[in-house]
Amino acid sequence: MTNLIFQERVQRGHSRLTRSQVALAQYILQHIEEVPFLSSAELGRRIHVSDATVTRFCTALGYSGYADLQKDLQKWIQMRLAPSERLEKTPPKKGADLYLEIFTRDIQNLKETSAELQPELFQEVIRLLNRARKVFIIGLRSSFGLAVLAHSHFKSIRNGVILVESNWGMMPDLLVNIEAPDAMLAISFPRYARATLEVVSYAKGRGCQVIAITDSILSPLARISDFVIQVKISGLGFINFYTSAVTIINCLSAGLSMANSQRSIKTLKTIEDELKKWEIWATHEVTKETPDQKPPFSPST
Repeated sequence: MTNLIFQERVQRGHSRLTRSQVALAQYILQHIEEVPFLSSAELGRRIHVSDATVTRFCTALGYSGYADLQKDLQKWIQMRLAPSERLEKTPPKKGADLYLEIFTRDIQNLKETSAELQPELFQEVIRLLNRARKVFIIGLRSSFGLAVLAHSHFKSIRNGVILVESNWGMMPDLLVNIEAPDAMLAISFPRYARATLEVVSYAKGRGCQVIAITDSILSPLARISDFVIQVKISGLGFINFYTSAVTIINCLSAGLSMANSQRSIKTLKTIEDELKKWEIWATHEVTKETPDQKPPFSPST
C-alpha cells in the first residue's frame, strides 16, 4: 500500500533531494505503515542520519516539519488500517506517559479544529438547522455516540429532530418522508461507514440539504454534502479521539438554542414539566423503602 500524496511529493521534489534525503524517502515508502508512529530521532537513527536531516527533508517536500509529515501519514493510516493493525503498529506506552500523550493529542486536536473554524459557515449551518421543517441526524459505527449526543441536544430545544438508527431494520421508515424543507446532520470519520454515505445520497436525492461533520473536505461524506465542518481526530493506538467533534456539536447546539431562544425556552420547559411528572431525577432525600413500597416506574430514555 502506498500513500499517493506523499509519493507525489517525493516524485515532484526528487531532483532537489540530497542522497540522505533520498534514503529517507525510500525508507518511508518501504515502511509506510510504521513511520507515522516513530519520532524524528528514531527515524533518523534507523537510516543513520541526524534529526536535522529529517527536518530538512520534510521541508524540502513542502511540509512545515516532521509533525506535519506524520499527520499526513497518520491520516492515511486511519483510512486504510483496521483497528487491530493500528494498535499493532503503535509503540507501547504506559502510565503517565500514555495519559499525557492522550491529553496532549486532544488539546492539539481542539487547537487545530478551532483554528480552521469558519464563523460564516457556522452561521449558515445554524440558520439551516433553525428553519428546517425536520432535522435528521445520522452517524453510524464509532460515530453513533456523537449522533446520539447531537440528537439529545437538538431535541431539547426544538421539535422535529429524528435520529436515523439502523436498529430493527427500520431506517427506511425513518427516511420515507424526508423532503426539501428538511436538513440532515451527518457524522462520519475514517473508516467511513458505507451506509451513512448511502443515506446521505438518498437525502440529497429528495432535495434535503446536508451538513457534514467529518475529518476532511476530501472525505467521501464531504464530497456529497452542502456544508462541511472539519474536525481533527488524531488518536493513539486503535481509536480516534473525538473530543473536538463533541465540541463542534456543543457549538451547534448553543447556536441553535440562541437562534430562536423563545422556542428553545418553551421546549425546555415543556420537557422539564413532563420529566417532573415521572420523577426522573434523584433527590437528596434518602428514604427507607418499606416492604409494601415499590419503586416508581420510569420509562427508559
